[in-house]
Amino acid sequence: MEETVTLYLGLKKGEKADFEVVGLAAAAFAEAVKEISYILEPGLDVRLEFDSGTEGSLKLKAIIKSLKTPDGRRAALVSIVGTIGLMLVNDVRGYGFGKLLDQYLAPEQRKELSREDVDRIAKAVIDINKGKIAKIPVQQMYKQLERDHNIESVGAITKPDDKPTQPVPRSSFSEKAGIAATVETSTKTRTVPSTERLTLISPVLLPTDRVWRFRSPIGEFGYFVKEEKFLGDVLNGKLHLGMKQGIQVTAQIETKEEFEGGVWAPKRREIIKVVRIHKKTETDDLFAQPKKGKKSASKRRKAN
Repeated sequence: MEETVTLYLGLKKGEKADFEVVGLAAAAFAEAVKEISYILEPGLDVRLEFDSGTEGSLKLKAIIKSLKTPDGRRAALVSIVGTIGLMLVNDVRGYGFGKLLDQYLAPEQRKELSREDVDRIAKAVIDINKGKIAKIPVQQMYKQLERDHNIESVGAITKPDDKPTQPVPRSSFSEKAGIAATVETSTKTRTVPSTERLTLISPVLLPTDRVWRFRSPIGEFGYFVKEEKFLGDVLNGKLHLGMKQGIQVTAQIETKEEFEGGVWAPKRREIIKVVRIHKKTETDDLFAQPKKGKKSASKRRKAN
């Protein structure tokens, strides 16, 4: 079982890259891939092969082969490929990691990834941008690329004859190589709305602004419940949740995020409105779609 990822170097029109620069940059890229692979899935062997380039570009194809991937999961290899690709995206602001992966990976690869896999990729990319993973080889790669002025950008692709999504431009090489000071900007914030199905872990039966614990498809988090009617009904006994395992709700969420280390980091999750309480859950699978019953939509709304 294997997956491939291609390091894509954008060149000046009619120019070619320096052989030594490409060789040393490829060696550094290989070390970065190995370290990322080890962090995400120990027991993988990484081999680099040169692929034919087209005018205005040079492509170095890395073949990632599995030696001891747990349970033979192809998703483990796709997760590594996805992480490598996203670390070579110039600006992830305004994009969700899931949406970037939709553009970067082939459809059959994307189907292999669960929400948990996407969350792992996001964390790894954040750590790479912060220099916690593969710092030295990544900096070495950019130092070599910065030497050759014919190289105008670097990115990654997984699809034949594709071009990178938002490749890193030459103007960023020095900063990413650690030889130019990072320009600090003011903290940026945003609010991301979503509708999620959550499993209740622990409520707070007090009229205070304290977090309730829920499990979502990407992990366990604290949520501030801001819908006063729902809170009032729970605290006054009008809404009987019952003390049992597997209580699920569908809720409208607002996630407050701050831009840190090149990515948007969640800081506060708020439940704005509880759309539905799933009192009878046959499964604890948060990805499961509610079964359509015989009741009309109006009757279902009255029941809830």
